[in-house]
Amino acid sequence: MFNIPVLDIKSDPLDVLLAVVGYRLSMLADSDDEEVQALFADRKVIIEIASEEADIARYFSFDNGEFSQRSGHADNADLTINFKDSMTGVKLLTKGSLPAFMTAVQENKLSIEGDYSLMMWFNKLAKHIVPTIPEQYEPYIQKAKPYAYKAQQFANHWIGVAKHKLGK
Repeated sequence: MFNIPVLDIKSDPLDVLLAVVGYRLSMLADSDDEEVQALFADRKVIIEIASEEADIARYFSFDNGEFSQRSGHADNADLTINFKDSMTGVKLLTKGSLPAFMTAVQENKLSIEGDYSLMMWFNKLAKHIVPTIPEQYEPYIQKAKPYAYKAQQFANHWIGVAKHKLGK
């Protein structure tokens, strides 16, 4: 059903994010959502997302409604997105903004090779990746946000300490 070999996921934040995106795309490929099915239909493409600096590469294969993902570089990607580093990839992918991608290209934070029109198509598909939160759960999400923010601050502090100790 879902094609994510657990051993093929590195602890790098970009690879974890890409694996989760792939997992969600697998779910979408199996869904009954007609809008999503229309996006998957009649497509035979491979999109690779990588970061050379972080030694991360993962590719997504779309084959006429079928979806799979693999760790590593694709032999023949139709579109390759290569981020300068892992965190740049995470920030840009979670932002989900095509203008931010284009700005990053101009700033040499990422490179894009292949069929640029696939960026537009993948962006349409990406809008379905984050599931809608049912209204009845929204109050719980709002209550959890301050704790998530505190945890993020705590993590950022200790990452900064670790980088300082490692001389980075």
